[in-house]
Formats: sequence, structure tokens, C-alpha cells
Amino acid sequence: MDISLYKTLLEVAKWQNFTKASEKLGYAQSSVTAQIQKLEMEYGVEIFERFDKKMMPTPAGQILLRYAAKLIRVFEESKINVAGQTTGSFTIGTHETTLCSYMLPPFLGSFKRCYPQISIAITELLENDTFRALKAGECDLGFIVDRVRHDPDLIFETIQEEEFVVVASPDHPLASRDAIVPQDLNGCEILMSIPGGKCRNLFEDMLRKYRVKYRLTYEINSFETLKKCALHGLGVTFLPRTTVTSEIQTGQLAILPLDYPDFKLTVQLCYHAKRQLSVPMKNFVGLLCKTTPHEPL
Repeated sequence: MDISLYKTLLEVAKWQNFTKASEKLGYAQSSVTAQIQKLEMEYGVEIFERFDKKMMPTPAGQILLRYAAKLIRVFEESKINVAGQTTGSFTIGTHETTLCSYMLPPFLGSFKRCYPQISIAITELLENDTFRALKAGECDLGFIVDRVRHDPDLIFETIQEEEFVVVASPDHPLASRDAIVPQDLNGCEILMSIPGGKCRNLFEDMLRKYRVKYRLTYEINSFETLKKCALHGLGVTFLPRTTVTSEIQTGQLAILPLDYPDFKLTVQLCYHAKRQLSVPMKNFVGLLCKTTPHEPL
């Protein structure tokens, strides 16, 4: 069945004119005429008749038009549901749930407007477990914050480069300096995220490199709680810039002007190299990463 014949049929009926229908369809008029003739031969009836310079459907044509409209609608629905897959779900696995909560909502909102019937689950994983979960098929996409990674079984797409900053309350003695060096943190009370996380590892690498002696006051598995503690003067802490933008703008926290170049990691989405992503998933990746050509939202 050639669905284009029925689309032509509907256009001719809409404009009641072969010439106008051919202009709208981008066909030659002879092509439109030939398509209608093909339908008439297929059904063995006359579909249109000329009446007062207009092409009007015959009684048989009126019946066929109703079926044509249904055929086109079912065909378009099948394209959406089979190729477009506007229903269903997918899962994002991550250890970085806090950074997810800051970065993803605007994108999730845009995605939801385009795919209201697609549900997304964000699953918290153990540190360094995202790659295993992807390879085991336990999640569809992985959200990671790390150095640029290479794995033959996975595809990595960059969302953004994330800068990490040292912050404290605005009345901290180091906050008024024009610039500080790592050694200026000697003797400071420091708030840390829990051991093993990328954020803490990045900070501790610097502290060890410069043999900074500090007092560890709290270990907290929450960027929000670390911010609140720093805001109340409980010490210096180290966080992704994305998570403290609001507090910096309102003056609740101050970024200590530490001159150190290596406080950056890459926020990435990753997925199995052999995984066939659905169109909604491809568009979600494209929405966040914009690194490869995806179907437009």
C-alpha cells in the first residue's frame, strides 16, 4: 500500500482543485492526476467529479476519504510509537546524585515538554559502579564526573567541564585576600565530603601535594549540608561551582581566590557502545551534550 496516494487524495479533497493540491504537495499536476487515477483503478470507482469548476468527491469518494483519513492517522501513530517511541522509560545511573539534582532539572523540563509520556528513573549507584551497571544492562545511561575516560565498551559524551572551588563564609580571614596559595590553608578547619568521592580526591590531592596541614572538622555526604556548614562559619569546604552559584551571587558564601589550575573535572553521559538508543534517549543525550547530531527536539 502506497500511503502517499491517500495523502494526495486528502489534499485534492481539501483544495477541491488538482492544481492547488499539486502546489501544496510539491508534485507536478500530472503526477497528482496519475495518483488519483491509480486509486480509481484500484477501487474500481470514480472518486472525484467536476462541479462548478471544483473537484468534488463522489459518494464512493466520500467513503474513501473517511478511510484515507483513518489510514493516515494510524500510519502517523505507528511512526511515532515504533520509530519515535513516545512512551516508555529509561534509567540513568549515577553516584553524583547531588550534582544531578542541580544540573538535570532544566533539561528534564525541556525533555518532558517534548516527550510527556516518557518516564526517567535516576538510580543512585556506589562509587565507581556506574560502568559495571552500564555493561550489565542495569541502567541505560550513566552520569559521571571524572577525568575524560576511555573504555572500548562505552561511549562518553561531554555535558560540560565542571570547575571545583574552595568556599567559606564571607567573613573568613582568607575571603578578603586578593589571592591565596595552597599553603595559606595550613591550620584551616576543613569540611570534607566522604572518602572516595571524586570531589574529595581532587581536594586531597592538592593538599597532599603542598603538604598542607589542616584540621578535618566534619565529613558529610551532602553538598547541601557542606554548604550550610560553611555558610555558618564551621570551616572551609570544596564543592562544584554549579552547586554554590546561588550562594555566591547572594553573598552568603565566598570563593577563596586560590591560584590552582587543576580543579576541573568533566561531567559526562555514557552508555554501552553496543546499545541501540531509542529516539527519545538520543534526543536526551543531544539535549544535554550537543556534541553529536541528533534528531531535533
